[in-house]
Amino acid sequence: MLNSLFSQLQPPIVGSSPVAERLRRLADKLANTSVSVLITGESGVGKELFARRLHYSSPRSNKPFVAVNCASLSAGILESELFGHDKGAFTGAIRSHAGLFEQANGGTLFLDEIGEIAPFIQAKLLRVLQEREVRRMGGAVVRRVDVRIICATNANLAKKVEEGAFREDIYYRINVVQVRVPPLRERVQDIDDFIDHYFKRQCLPPPLLSDDARNLLYQYEWPGNFRELENELERLTALYDDVREITANMVSERIIHREDAGSLDLHRFYETPLPKAVEYLEERLLKYALARSNWNKTQTARVLGLSRQGLLKKIKRYGIQRQGYVVGEEDGPS
Repeated sequence: MLNSLFSQLQPPIVGSSPVAERLRRLADKLANTSVSVLITGESGVGKELFARRLHYSSPRSNKPFVAVNCASLSAGILESELFGHDKGAFTGAIRSHAGLFEQANGGTLFLDEIGEIAPFIQAKLLRVLQEREVRRMGGAVVRRVDVRIICATNANLAKKVEEGAFREDIYYRINVVQVRVPPLRERVQDIDDFIDHYFKRQCLPPPLLSDDARNLLYQYEWPGNFRELENELERLTALYDDVREITANMVSERIIHREDAGSLDLHRFYETPLPKAVEYLEERLLKYALARSNWNKTQTARVLGLSRQGLLKKIKRYGIQRQGYVVGEEDGPS
């Protein structure tokens, strides 16, 4: 019973790929510290899963984990939700309300899409980060809070700082350690594990995956990442009773005809000089091939028809780094 409850609170970082394993180890390592963590990555990659793993592996695990998507609320509502308000602070404030910082006291507050908060809220947030104090809207009482703040974004916060859209002082306070959660297309080996996990979570026997279906799923770009994959599996269980095997004809048309879905996005190259377009495609193919081989550079070079030295030169030229890299580890098998 307790294990089941814990499982719901801490959804696992699914996958047996080196990337998934490194993410689990990194979360557990950071759990024993109090440093601020900024999680980056595309929408749907599982940034909140990483934050939950970090919290529930930490000494704060018996205290609240409170999450809020900063992009989903208007500035006024977000201010009230974060900092709370006293009765009469504004029209409709008929009773006092403890904000999320107070609710997460002793635990962890996860601020998703931190880059979307308004400038005046950024100023109030900075005070909490510096002083560990919260003052409710319309209130005079200053309350001390002990909260670990974990932030996430799918935006380029460094660029927002340069543009003046995000405060530099906050950026450096929340970005003590930055963790990038790679997109699904860079860890396609985890698709099989996620399918097993999904069906077990539904109390259903995991189905077999035909080679043709696997090839389709591996080659698709997954713009919606794990969230899109989960939606695809929900579709399968809704359309097909007692799924014993997932075959190619059961997969969505957009995945089967991925070229028609615009995976190449030729319109993005319109009026782009041909050499730049070729460089973009070459870099993209290199990253994809390296991810598929778990960064086995000898195997990648053979697949791409390159010498190993030629591959190394291209990796250096494009500044390609292994995602999920942990200091002290090799960058991949040779």
